[in-house]
Amino acid sequence: MRNTIASLAIAAALGFGTAPALAGQTAAKSTASIPAELNYLLSTPPGYESSSQAFPLIVWLHGGDQGGSDVDKVRSSGLPAMIEGGREVPYLVFSPQNPSEELLYPIETVKAALDEVVASHRVDRSRIVVMGYSRGAFAAWAMAEQYPETFAAVVPIAGGGNRHYLNRTGETTAFWVFHGTDDDVIPLSDSVVLYERLKALKRNASLTVFENTSHEAVEAAALGDPALWDWLADQRLEATPSATAQ
Repeated sequence: MRNTIASLAIAAALGFGTAPALAGQTAAKSTASIPAELNYLLSTPPGYESSSQAFPLIVWLHGGDQGGSDVDKVRSSGLPAMIEGGREVPYLVFSPQNPSEELLYPIETVKAALDEVVASHRVDRSRIVVMGYSRGAFAAWAMAEQYPETFAAVVPIAGGGNRHYLNRTGETTAFWVFHGTDDDVIPLSDSVVLYERLKALKRNASLTVFENTSHEAVEAAALGDPALWDWLADQRLEATPSATAQ
């Protein structure tokens, strides 16, 4: 009896009477705009200027210590550092800077900037790759899930993500996951769980674990693996036409 009285009192306080109350919800649509400014580096491959053909493109997503507004920080490691050092890469390389020094990449903004680059350059749309290290690897996983029809290959290095959305990834997208055994920043298990989920989904997925390799060292170890570059050269997104020459 006491519980019944208490329940009736709560219902009365919340407005649950015998007569139904009309909800005060109004449908509306926001017209607010989100600033899409994004700093990035862009390199073109040898022969691009003298050719009319379409070229493959790599989206490179840096680690957590290169975010902010000084885009030159992006040159300090990873694929941009290799290019700065004279490495010839047979891809356009689009390296956006995370505008935040603490938060994850705003992947919607990255995708909008990527679309601009693809539209203004001769890009083979069947050969767009997303690669990321550490915080950038989290973004690479997220972009593979959010934009499944964009990427022929995904290369996350020492990152993690949400395995529950991997079923949204493209069925013809290929994955090569890299991690080090001695990573004390992002646990190796983060990559293993995602890789195992991909295999359960029957995706084309590989995992390379570097022994005695720290979080800081695995980036160079992965990018320095010649087998990775041979593998990338073979990846194509099926049934996606190439861009016409600009």
